[in-house]
Amino acid sequence: MKRPDQTWKESGVSETVGFIIIFGIMMAGIGLVALYGYPALLNSQEEANIRNMERNMISLQSDVNALVYKSVPYKETTMQVSGGVLSVKKPDSASSYFIISDDSGSLIDEGLFSEGKFPPGELHFLSDSGDRSIGLENGAVVYEQSGGSVMLSEPRWFIASDPISGEKTLIITLVQVDIDPSASVTATSGISTVQMSIEPKPIDGVSNSNIIDKPVDPNKFVTIEIYRENKYYTAWKNYFEYTLNMEPDGISKFKIDGIDRVIIRAWKITILNL
Repeated sequence: MKRPDQTWKESGVSETVGFIIIFGIMMAGIGLVALYGYPALLNSQEEANIRNMERNMISLQSDVNALVYKSVPYKETTMQVSGGVLSVKKPDSASSYFIISDDSGSLIDEGLFSEGKFPPGELHFLSDSGDRSIGLENGAVVYEQSGGSVMLSEPRWFIASDPISGEKTLIITLVQVDIDPSASVTATSGISTVQMSIEPKPIDGVSNSNIIDKPVDPNKFVTIEIYRENKYYTAWKNYFEYTLNMEPDGISKFKIDGIDRVIIRAWKITILNL
């Protein structure tokens, strides 16, 4: 038969053991949440921010298209920029350029652009983690992560065929993005209002025109070259090869024959404010 004091001691031990077990379960649960749940929550939020900025960039691309193709002089869009910073990269042929040429040489006047290199500039979003970026470059929305890139929305470049003669015309619209020198904000996060205006960008030094319209020999190649170190190189490469059906010509050049005429239009989009 147990003594009364022995029963009391066993009851105390039982409560202590129970508390330790429950406390251990609670701490293990908190540890699992901290180890797996919180990072997953942060990753989910980052993915949501990226998806939001993809939609924002495509919306801005629509604004650019309205400026370029519908003769709208000014557009502005208010958006939420979260999970990173939206900024403007000024045109610089040392970081990105496009060269368009035929058998006679560059189609873009080399007096206006050194070696015929057209620098597009970029409206650029960089995530807080620093490993993802989304750009509006030369009329296309492009996405880059860990050295790879894809095109989220294509530019309005196309090959038109005359239904009667069968002649093919390659139509290219070059879009340069730059920041207004008087802009009060050049990089932003949070609520942002992107204000844009448009003006022709001369690419023909002879006529001082933003339009080049030239017949070409269909038996010869029209070539487009992109800077190999452009972070969106893979996206543009796939676009040239699989959408425009161009052939690789070395590493950074892509060529196509059977073209009878090339039309190039160039515009400058000025970001007035962010």
